[in-house]
Amino acid sequence: MLTPEQIRAARALLNWSQAELADRSGVAAQSIKNIERGVTDPRLTTATTLKRTLESAGVQFVEPGINPAGNGVALRTSPRHVATQGEMQASADDARFQAAEAVDEALIGSDATAEQKAERRGALTDESEMIGQARGKGRGKPSPDK
Repeated sequence: MLTPEQIRAARALLNWSQAELADRSGVAAQSIKNIERGVTDPRLTTATTLKRTLESAGVQFVEPGINPAGNGVALRTSPRHVATQGEMQASADDARFQAAEAVDEALIGSDATAEQKAERRGALTDESEMIGQARGKGRGKPSPDK
């Protein structure tokens, strides 16, 4: 069972406030405050939600059977960063921009027409193609139309 001490320690390891844990887990900040103070016991669903949120950020919970000192928490060596939709979109936009710049630079001084350059740039910065390459599909295998 998740203890108030474990929740506080896990937040401390992640340098999260109660408000940040509330935002990331969807559990009300007041509920987290009451649970951590020992005023209320969390429902099973609330405890599970808090535990999963903290684990996904890199916290490992240590149970008494494993640790002779009792319940505890530990931080994995490199906690995972869970990207927001906005961060993922910004990263994709940046990748498209960098690819377009690289294509433009590579085509400087070529004999290609402006239309040919635009077509090549479009092919090399196509989002679905970039996603396939990032996932390893077709890596090293040119597509038939290229």
